[in-house]
Amino acid sequence: MPEPSSSVTVSAETRARPLPGDLDRRRALFALLVCVVALPASWLLFSQLERLWPEIVRLEGLGFLAAATLLGGVMAIGPLAAALGFLIAVWFGVRSVYSARSLATPLLDRVIVGAGLLVWFMPALAAIAQAVRALTTGRIHFVRPPRDYLLATDPIAFWQGVGFWLIIAGLAGFLAWRYWQPKLFPAHDAAPEA
Repeated sequence: MPEPSSSVTVSAETRARPLPGDLDRRRALFALLVCVVALPASWLLFSQLERLWPEIVRLEGLGFLAAATLLGGVMAIGPLAAALGFLIAVWFGVRSVYSARSLATPLLDRVIVGAGLLVWFMPALAAIAQAVRALTTGRIHFVRPPRDYLLATDPIAFWQGVGFWLIIAGLAGFLAWRYWQPKLFPAHDAAPEA
């Protein structure tokens, strides 16, 4: 792994304007805060839904309309805010590692890069897990349309399903690799042209 940006001596005139890495680290921290607040709030709302909905149903007219709309909006936005907050936190965290910062944090940088690698390669790992699961059980399941293909009774469709998951894994892995290759191996990209 290349060395992330090292500590930079900051002059008085540049202190007024934060370095790009510091700004990205603040953005990542804010997005992580959104995730940490939205996730338990969403869980609490969904767990109390059986108690909340009868109270809302008792309302009439405009009160019911406002309460039902607010509840539906919060139920839609809460989990989305948690997921996007996490992804944005990882994105800006990774960007901050490879940008100029005023303070070096090598251990935190490694944790951020590790989390970033896991998030970027997770779709490929999930697709590989589906293919391995199908190979170990002899059955592959697709949700839409709902189908189960068994190796014993329908081997062609089974192997097509396994191939589909492997193609998806290859595509997702390739895209993740294209993002991470210049960050992890910058000397490889800077090779002189012949």
